Amino acid sequence: MHNREPKILWLDLCKNERHVQCLHGLKLPVTICKLDDITIHDAKMVSIITRSKPHLIGFDCDFPDLPQLQFLRQIRTLYSQIPVIMLTVQHSESLAVWAFRTGVRNYWVKPLEKRLILEEIEQFTQQFKSVTRRPRINLLKRYPIPREFYFLNKSIPSHRTLGAINYVETHFQEKIAAKTVAALCSMSVYTFSRTFHQEHHQTFREYLTQHRMKQARALLANPNISITDTAQLCGFADLSRFSRLFRRYSGLTPSQFQKKWTSH
Repeated sequence: MHNREPKILWLDLCKNERHVQCLHGLKLPVTICKLDDITIHDAKMVSIITRSKPHLIGFDCDFPDLPQLQFLRQIRTLYSQIPVIMLTVQHSESLAVWAFRTGVRNYWVKPLEKRLILEEIEQFTQQFKSVTRRPRINLLKRYPIPREFYFLNKSIPSHRTLGAINYVETHFQEKIAAKTVAALCSMSVYTFSRTFHQEHHQTFREYLTQHRMKQARALLANPNISITDTAQLCGFADLSRFSRLFRRYSGLTPSQFQKKWTSH
């Protein structure tokens, strides 16, 4: 049994449609965090949750893009014991299905009545006071983000290598062969390598390593995840190799990085 009131962290990622005002007057501890330019790989974003230690997270956006959905999935992976409610203007059945599969407690399409949010928070408060522990999800179980949201990411300059980008997003924890991603893009390995470098100004291996390092930094912002688990979750069976690469890309060893971001 919990004797105190739950703390709420409201992540405001909206550019237009806002519902933060619905929280005004709520007799619970609420932290509102405005995130204008969300980058889920930035450890500062993940450390917000580590520092505030909320019991419920509100994920409020208008038209979510790929980085925002990646951030939401990162929250569900790193803090699976914390329920999340999602608000969006996006009318998408595939997004709703993905959100619930990822572990979102509730999903609403805006505009909606203020009372619905307040009733949800009240219901959670009652459950919080009566339940001592919530089950964790499997860290390795990842549901692909609906494909239509990849096209909202302006950082992807071409669709020719989109299949490889999508594959890295959902399979970076595994061993990835060049011929596998080349085939996904309907190219030979040589043509794929040349095309990928033209579009992204780096080799596919460099892109994959950077993606894994970004994921590692986000994971290490959580003090409850070990360096060994981080290496495995990011596709590295060799811990020493992971540590060398991490230091090369981050300027700190994994232990130094984790200590820096979890000591605040």
